[in-house]
Amino acid sequence: MTFKWLGKSADGKTITLRQLELAHFKFPAYFTPEWEALHATEIRVGAVIDIESTGLSNEKDQIIEIGVRQFKFNRVTGELLSLEKHYSGFQDPGEPLSEEIKALTGITDEQLKGQSIDWSAVNALFSTSHLLIAHNAAFDRPFVDQQSTVSSEKIWACSLRQIDWTAKGFPTQKLEMLSVFHGFFNDAHRALADADSLLYLLTFSDASTNTPYLLELVNNARKPVVHMIATAAPFESKDFLKNRNYRWDGQNRVWTKQIAKEEVASEKDWLEKTVYLGSFRGKTVEIQPVDQFKAQ
Repeated sequence: MTFKWLGKSADGKTITLRQLELAHFKFPAYFTPEWEALHATEIRVGAVIDIESTGLSNEKDQIIEIGVRQFKFNRVTGELLSLEKHYSGFQDPGEPLSEEIKALTGITDEQLKGQSIDWSAVNALFSTSHLLIAHNAAFDRPFVDQQSTVSSEKIWACSLRQIDWTAKGFPTQKLEMLSVFHGFFNDAHRALADADSLLYLLTFSDASTNTPYLLELVNNARKPVVHMIATAAPFESKDFLKNRNYRWDGQNRVWTKQIAKEEVASEKDWLEKTVYLGSFRGKTVEIQPVDQFKAQ
């Protein structure tokens, strides 16, 4: 399936992008106070999260900015119903940022000086949300879980892994490029702006199902997954494992991958035929939705 760029001209030679504004968010006309009172069981609250940090390691590095946007959605249709409260804040890490992080985030030492994130405000948003969403939850969640007293008890959803962007015809999973494919951009260089970009992206509909991406994400977030661990995999099978989206765990020296529970049998069969050339010698560990994307 090939996705057609939004904003492409009729002759296909130019693309028009618009800068995202909150006014671009649209909500269904049926969402009135009267409808909300009668359909409370269909309404859920989500929170989209983005962080910036001093580096990639949740053990060594620190959060320097967080943005959280809360919203209501229809759990049956996946439609965005309203934008709710939000929070954004900086955190002084107590040391100068690297030039690489400055260039990547656009954040300066002067912006961070003396600043601290109000985690009580963040926790208040988390406490009243049914689902926490990040574009790479395996990165964001371990950082946030260390600071929040609430996030570790919540189900997190990952729009990077739990939406099949490849099947929809996209050559990339990067939020910035997915935004461009959908006809918008955001150059604010702030965590809250990125959270808003992700939420806006999730309001677009899948071309084949005509349902919002958010519905696919919500449904997949509810499912338990299985951690496939390819122990004792022969060295010469590494390319096969990479191409099947296994990741190398250098600390434990194993190849790992998370899959849906119903895919375990077929995955074992593939490992037996392609990697082990015999009986399955790996391990499987079931992970409940609330524990997905936690630090390993």
